[in-house]
Amino acid sequence: MTTGHADYDVAYAIAPTGTTIVTQSVILTNNLTNLYPQKYSILIDSEKIKNVIAYDKQGQITPAITQTDGKTEILLTFNDKVVGVGKSMTFTLRFENGDIAQKNGAIWEVNIPGAPADADIASYDVSLTVPSAFGSNAYMTPLPANGTKWIRDQMVAGGISAAYGETQYFDMELSYHLENPRVTPESIDIALPPDTAHQTVTITSLDPKPTTVTRDPDGNWLARYTLNPGENIDVTARLTASIALLPKDGYTDSITREEYLKADQYWETTDPAIISLANEYRTPRAIYDYVVSKLSYDYNRVNQNPIRKGAAQALATPAQSICMEFTDLFIAIARAAGIPAREVVGYAYTTNSKLRPLSLVTDVLHAWPEYFDEERSVWVPVDPTWAKTTGGINYFDKLDFNHIAFAIHGVSSRTPYPAGSYRKEGKAGKDVRVGFGSPPEAPAMGELTTRIEMPKRVIGGVTTQGQAIIENSSGVAVSDVSVSIQSTPVDVAIYRQKKSIPPYGSLQIPITLTVPNMWRKSQGRISAEVNGTTTHFAFDIQPVYFMMLPVALVSLLIFLLIAIAVMKPPFLWNIFKKP
Repeated sequence: MTTGHADYDVAYAIAPTGTTIVTQSVILTNNLTNLYPQKYSILIDSEKIKNVIAYDKQGQITPAITQTDGKTEILLTFNDKVVGVGKSMTFTLRFENGDIAQKNGAIWEVNIPGAPADADIASYDVSLTVPSAFGSNAYMTPLPANGTKWIRDQMVAGGISAAYGETQYFDMELSYHLENPRVTPESIDIALPPDTAHQTVTITSLDPKPTTVTRDPDGNWLARYTLNPGENIDVTARLTASIALLPKDGYTDSITREEYLKADQYWETTDPAIISLANEYRTPRAIYDYVVSKLSYDYNRVNQNPIRKGAAQALATPAQSICMEFTDLFIAIARAAGIPAREVVGYAYTTNSKLRPLSLVTDVLHAWPEYFDEERSVWVPVDPTWAKTTGGINYFDKLDFNHIAFAIHGVSSRTPYPAGSYRKEGKAGKDVRVGFGSPPEAPAMGELTTRIEMPKRVIGGVTTQGQAIIENSSGVAVSDVSVSIQSTPVDVAIYRQKKSIPPYGSLQIPITLTVPNMWRKSQGRISAEVNGTTTHFAFDIQPVYFMMLPVALVSLLIFLLIAIAVMKPPFLWNIFKKP
């Protein structure tokens, strides 16, 4: 039998400045005759604790406060001594916490930690008051059980996470150092932060300009540079990103399912332990919950330039995990369970490296997994690492406004490399600079230009090859590109739908023409309509005998020369005969 049980009523009142006044009203009830509570201790995952006040029925209590390693411990020694079975003692603890509410750019975020799964806690009610100046609520998970308060079961399952605002904006400056140590030219692709279901990127400048930018099956934007033997270049990309909580209206992804179920380095889907877990945990939520409960975050390992271990090794050493292991284990179990999954590496804004750590030390990067929702045809990001380090805040039903995707790993577990991975040896300073931005005055629009590359002269009856090139000359991706190509007099009809052309990218469409043979000259035309804008290309058609005429004339001339040489006509012979 325990010495007693506790009933909590905890109120969080947030001021317009973001400072949160936390008031704990606690009732301790004795279960034994000869024992009574003398002290109370609370450990808070923050050092931004001040103005601590406590009192019981006998008066004010002087708290003993200790702060170390990013945490604050408050110890109370009660004035009141209540003895007897069923007797209760009431006390109140009040303090200000600077980590509950944070104004991050355009978004106010509120994160309330959960309660321990302690059998001595009989009830744990929580209320929250937020100023109207914070704006509209973007999300709140979980919702209060009775409409106004959260209860013990909810708080034990995890904390409360809420945000106020609609869209977050970031400005980024990314540096890439490229080297070609070979004796032959080499093409190098670098990954630029791409558009995703939740992220929209605008490239404001890219210096020097790449040869082209392509979009790979994972949606990465790959900028290609060709380096001469021994050449080094430094690429600087300046970008803006807007992050939304919900997927864009109408946004869908299409995948080759088998690509996202296969085993790969770090994702050992055929490992017996992984297979056993996949048979037990069959849904993304179950896998997420297992990973959060199984692994522990190793803060010491973060500062040791850690080597990625992979899913199987994460199971073998669960107490030495960072974001890479949380991500790899989720992906491996999900894939083994038949759920398409992949990794995202990027930047995650945090004001508390203990609650929301960044595990990839070089230029402060983070990794998190995504699973594919086949009903909605969209990739869903989750973050089991931060769920663990925040004490259970829900990063499954929603992510937040702070995760920026730099590179996506699905087809491969290792490439492409994200920004921050191209550092010049010995360089001081950062290659990744991210700060909050402002909403644009007007949405950026992509600019498509179309040109048709064909011979200006076409021979009737002869097949002619060419292409239509649609180029995006802007720093914004153009989505849902519709192309229709037709020609006269030959009936050519080509239709293409392209999900997206990335900034500075292009789409090449081959054109093959075989114009019927004609007996006189004429003209033809190719028309390419791209998203409602039409480009025309006119060409001349020549009969096939025009192509044969020079051959015939040359043949006739040769025949005449041979005839002259053989027959030796007297009049010509006399002309050229020497006197």
